Amino acid sequence: MRFFDAMLEKTQFLRKYPQYAGVISRMEPIATNTVPVMAVALRRLNSRDCSGLLLLVNVAYFVEYPEYFAGVLLHEIHHVVCGHLSDEKFHRVANPRVMEVAMELTANESIHEALPKGGIHLKDFASFGIAASQSTLERYILLRRAVECGRLRMKDLWSAAMLDTHRPRKGGSRGAGLGDVLDGRADGASEKNWSGSDWGLGAPATQSTLDQMRERIQQHLRGPAGGADDQRLDPTQRRMAKELQRVLFDNGQSGLIDWARVLDEALPRRRLIRPDYVHPNRRFPTRVGEIPGRRRRFPKPHLLVAIDTSGSMQGEALDRIAPELRRLASHARVTVIECDSAVHRVYPLSRRLETVVGGGDTDFTPVFDEARRENGLDGIVYFTDGKGSQPSSSALPTVWALTHADPFQANFGFIVRVP
Repeated sequence: MRFFDAMLEKTQFLRKYPQYAGVISRMEPIATNTVPVMAVALRRLNSRDCSGLLLLVNVAYFVEYPEYFAGVLLHEIHHVVCGHLSDEKFHRVANPRVMEVAMELTANESIHEALPKGGIHLKDFASFGIAASQSTLERYILLRRAVECGRLRMKDLWSAAMLDTHRPRKGGSRGAGLGDVLDGRADGASEKNWSGSDWGLGAPATQSTLDQMRERIQQHLRGPAGGADDQRLDPTQRRMAKELQRVLFDNGQSGLIDWARVLDEALPRRRLIRPDYVHPNRRFPTRVGEIPGRRRRFPKPHLLVAIDTSGSMQGEALDRIAPELRRLASHARVTVIECDSAVHRVYPLSRRLETVVGGGDTDFTPVFDEARRENGLDGIVYFTDGKGSQPSSSALPTVWALTHADPFQANFGFIVRVP
């Protein structure tokens, strides 16, 4: 994201904090209005390392308040280096909200840059035994005891005082950040889900539960195949979609691909013959306006234009799609479909493209499944980086509009490169 790089340079962030260059290099900045300020999340489901990191940035906020960029970025980096995203011990707790506060205290402890007003700081919790140089788990234990004895009320503290976005907002899976849909769950996290045994949260399993688990394992092992008859999941079933709204920056420039020529080569079309009173009739050339002539022209094709919104699509690549889509719309009737490993939105193009939804893994198949259900389509144009699984064939003419220069072996269709 160009804005992120520009802010790094403007604030001289890496000159001040060169020790964090490695962490920043693993972050994929994404411009989105899903978060009010900034958030960090693991890129893949159930990831146990920090090699894949999404840094969600509300660009509009930092355009208005650039003085907070360095401080908030440090806050997110501290979440990463302290293991708050990837270390299971921070998520296997009975009171996740208290853990969120403990994480915030640790992330804010050593920041001397300007931060937005509010936030959670050590001095606010000194009466509960919170002090400098404590670990996140130590702070969690102290705060949990304060909550249990009634000295600390989480209802008045949690969420509103968070510097960045952690748990989802009320109403479903629209949140982003630590412990929520982008950190490995797509179920609209709630208090029940945070503490549910299905996600490894809450109190340790009881002895009776453990005995039942052991018995089921023994029954399986005593089966005819001795436990060797496990059915492996289809890899496509493990793909994850993410409903993250991503912002596109359209600079107003026109697209560079000659779509008229591309469509002529890719789509077999028949000319329509229409009566035209301005065009002379071949048999009665002098009776213009009285007897219509015939005009032969190609009608605009109806295209299903797919946009790959997966996490591998960088913001700069998505930005280049917007002007190409505008130019393509002058030569065709366009229906847009947004998809990562699942279809998120399908709509006729009637305005400038400003946001798309996605951010998960990549699977091209759902788009072609949707195309089979749509009537009257003449072809498919798929904007993608090419990093995904393809179906074996397509019933419609297909143009792969690749946003990257990486090699791409198409099972079918034509390939063009987005400049």
